[in-house]
Amino acid sequence: MKRISLVWGLLVALVSGCTTSTVRSTQLAQGAALLAIEPVKAHVVVDTTQTLQAVSQTKTILGVFRFGDREFAEYPGMIFQRGPGAKERKAAIHKALKGTDFDVMVNPKYIVQEKHRPFVRKVTVQVAGYGGHLVFENPSE
Repeated sequence: MKRISLVWGLLVALVSGCTTSTVRSTQLAQGAALLAIEPVKAHVVVDTTQTLQAVSQTKTILGVFRFGDREFAEYPGMIFQRGPGAKERKAAIHKALKGTDFDVMVNPKYIVQEKHRPFVRKVTVQVAGYGGHLVFENPSE
């Protein structure tokens, strides 16, 4: 009987001992922090003389092991659709912009191919679009 209660006690201690909590706050030691953030005003100049293209491919084995691109395009406020190929879309845009002087890809068009085999899922995304430069407006003084 002592062994059973000892095993249960250890099990409860192990399960309850592995917790993580994160608290984020805008409170400073002196009080609440007020941030005055002005919106950024910019427009995009699109270069339609050339088309940017790239392909990203990912292979997932057993739903756990993922092999593929590890660099992604992340733009604040830019909405990437969820679903199959979401990470591959971001990776394809990153590949298309890499090595160019463009800031963003304008009007991207995707072709998403998904192949399922026993224990293996392969996703291939092709992207094509125009490159664009962000031109920031001077704030009015």
